[in-house]
Amino acid sequence: MLTAGDVNALPASADAQLDAQYLTLNTDAGMARAFRYRSAGVDRWQMQVDDTPEAGSNAGSNFQLSSRNDDGSFNKTVVYASRASGQVAFGTTVTHGSAAATVGGALGLRDSGSDPTTTSGGVFLYSKGGVPYFRNADGTSFPVQPVSYPVSSVNGDTGHVTLGASDVGALPAEHDATLNAQHLRINSAAGTLRSLDLQTAGTDRWTIGTDDAAEPGSNGGSNLRVTARNDDGSRASTPLHITRGTGQVSFGTESKHGSAIVTTAGPLGVKDSAADPPNVAGGFALYSKEGKPFLKQGDGTVFQVGAGGGTGGAVQSVNGKTGVVSLTAADVGAVPTWGGTVDYSFGVNAPTDTEYGSWYYKKQGKARWVMQVSGASETGADAGSNWTLENYDDAANWKSTVLYANRASGGVGVNTTTLIPGSALTVNGAIGARNLTGDPAASSAGAQLYAKAGLLYVKQGDGTVFQVQAGGVGGVSSVNGQTGAVMIDLDSLGGIGWADRGAANGVPSLDSAKHVQTDQLPSFAKPSDFDPTDLGLKAWSSDPAMCSVADVYPTSGQGRVTAVKINEAVSVSNIVWYFKGYAGGLRSGSWAGIYNASGALVRVTGDLSTAAYEPQEQHATGGGNSWSKLTSAVTLQPGIYYVVFRMVYNETTVDGPAMLAYDNQAACPSRLGFNNMWRWASLNTTASSAPSSISTSSFVGDPKRFWVGLA
Repeated sequence: MLTAGDVNALPASADAQLDAQYLTLNTDAGMARAFRYRSAGVDRWQMQVDDTPEAGSNAGSNFQLSSRNDDGSFNKTVVYASRASGQVAFGTTVTHGSAAATVGGALGLRDSGSDPTTTSGGVFLYSKGGVPYFRNADGTSFPVQPVSYPVSSVNGDTGHVTLGASDVGALPAEHDATLNAQHLRINSAAGTLRSLDLQTAGTDRWTIGTDDAAEPGSNGGSNLRVTARNDDGSRASTPLHITRGTGQVSFGTESKHGSAIVTTAGPLGVKDSAADPPNVAGGFALYSKEGKPFLKQGDGTVFQVGAGGGTGGAVQSVNGKTGVVSLTAADVGAVPTWGGTVDYSFGVNAPTDTEYGSWYYKKQGKARWVMQVSGASETGADAGSNWTLENYDDAANWKSTVLYANRASGGVGVNTTTLIPGSALTVNGAIGARNLTGDPAASSAGAQLYAKAGLLYVKQGDGTVFQVQAGGVGGVSSVNGQTGAVMIDLDSLGGIGWADRGAANGVPSLDSAKHVQTDQLPSFAKPSDFDPTDLGLKAWSSDPAMCSVADVYPTSGQGRVTAVKINEAVSVSNIVWYFKGYAGGLRSGSWAGIYNASGALVRVTGDLSTAAYEPQEQHATGGGNSWSKLTSAVTLQPGIYYVVFRMVYNETTVDGPAMLAYDNQAACPSRLGFNNMWRWASLNTTASSAPSSISTSSFVGDPKRFWVGLA
C-alpha cells in the first residue's frame, strides 16, 4: 500500500508540508486561479487571480480576496489589487482615478494615543480625540475643520441684531428672576470652591457652597459651608459646616468633635483662595481680565465677550459661531431657565443694604423655601444683613424661620432669631438625639453629648462615660465626701485595686494553678546563701564561689554560651565576667550578646576590641570583675537567657583573659535536668558581630564552662 509520501506527493486529507520555495497555480490567461478556505467542505474565503483577460501592457489576472456566504456562494470582494497599476481597493473592485488606495465606503481611523513621528517626504492623516488631524513633514499638525461662512441670521433675527437674556432662554443679570427648574447646579472640579454668593450693593455678605477639600475617595471632600462676610466683603466666620462623607454638622468650626453628629465651638475661619479656579474639562470658563469679560473654551481658545448690533455692517460671527447661528444660555455664559448648571459661583446682589437678597426654591411657581439675607440696614461693625432659611406653607405663606445666622457674632439659631449672647448655637425647642449603637470615640478637644438606648450620656475628653440623670430631693448629695460625677473604685473604698497586682504595697496575682506568679515576687535566696544583689549584680549563672580556681582561657574565635535565669523583671546594662588576669589584647571580631530562650537577640555590646566596650584589665592577685556595657539598657522579663560571647586574641602570646570558670574536664556535663536544658555550651561561629538570632540546636557540649553575671 503506497502513501502520498511514497510517490513524493502531498496528502489529500492530512496536514501537509511542501519543502520548496514556490507553490504555483498555472492555467491559460483569462482563467481564475484560486486558493479556497472551507468549513465542512463549504467555501468561506477565496484568494485568487481573477479571470480578466491579459490584453497586454501588464493588464488582466488581477488579485482578489473575497468572502463567501454560508452556502459557499460569493459574498463580497474584500481586497482587490490591479496587476497593471498596483492600485489597491477595499470593499470594491473599482479604483478611484489614480488613487493608490480606494475604499468602497467610509474610511475609519481609530484615535492615536499620540502624534506620529515626523517623517520627511509625505504627510500623515490620523485621528486624535475623535477629530481628524494632518501632520506635515516639518512637524506641524492641525485638525481638519469645516470652512466657516458669514452669519446670515442670529436666533432667527437679521440686520442689526441685539439679544437679551430672554432671547437665548437665560436669566437676566439684573432685577428679580425666576428659574423654572427643579435644580440649579454649581459644578466644578474636585478640590475647588463652588458657592452661591449673596451680596449688598455688589459686596459679598454671605457665601453658601462647598469647600475646596480634595476628594480622595470614600465619599470625602467637597463639604458644605456657609460663610459670613464683613462690610467690605471679606470673610468674617463660618457659622455652619457639614462634612459630606459622615453627615456631621458643626457650628462655628469645621473641626468635628470625634464622631459627634453636631459640634459647636465658636467662629470658624476660611482662608482666601490664592488663585483663580482652573478651567473645567469638557466646558468653558467665563472670567474677567483687565476689567473685560472673557471666555476660554475647552480647546484653549480665548476671546472677549462683546455686545452685538451697532452700525458696523452685517454680523460676521456671534460668540465665535458662523453660519445660521442659534445661541443658548451656555453660549453667552448664562444660566438657562430650565435645568441649568453654573461653573464655580452664582451671585445674588441686593442693590442697597436695606433690600433683601433672596434665593427661592419653588414648586409650580409657589415658594417652599427661601434662603436670604435680611433687609435690615447695616449699622457698621459687620452688623446687619443676617442670613435666614425660611419655610413656607402650600399657599406660599411664611411659616417659620428654620435657621438663622448672625453675621456679626457668627451665632446660629434653630427656630429662633433671638440668640443667647456668647452662645454659638441657640435652639428654640427640644434637641433630639438619635440612639447610637455604641459610645463615640473619645476626643481630647471636648466632651460629647449623645443618646444610647433612649438614655442621655456624656463622654468626656479623657474617655470617661456617664449617664446624665436627674438630681433633686432624696438624691445622693455626696459619696465618701465626694460630690458631682463621683467614680467609685476600690481605692476610694480603702481596698487594693486590680491595677495594684504585683506592685509595691499591692498583691500578687495567681496563675492557672492558683500559685503566686514568680515574676511578681522579688529574687530570693535560702537563709545564709548569697543572692546576686548581695554582690551588686542583677543575675548570674550561679554563686561564683562554686567555680574552680584554675585559669581557663576562652579559646580565640570560639563562641561560648552560659545560661542565666531571671526571676523578676530587671533592667540590665552590662555583661560581667571575672578575669583572674588580663593585660588587654582583644581584637576586632570580639563581641557579646544576650539571647532569649528562642534564640532571638535581645541586646548586644559593641566591638570588645574598642575602648568603649573592652572589658577592664586585671593585674591584681586573684583578679576581679570586668564588664562590657550593652549598646543600651534592656528590661529582661522572667525566664531563661543565653549570654553568648566570642573573644579573638593572639593565643601564641596569650593576650586573652584568664576567666573564672567551673570545673572543665573532658566529660564535664553541659545539659542538665530532665528537659536537657543547656547550662553551658560552645557555638561554632565566624561572625564578626553578634548575629540577630542563633539556633539552640547548634549548641555543642564543651569541657570549658564559664561564669557570667548581669548588672
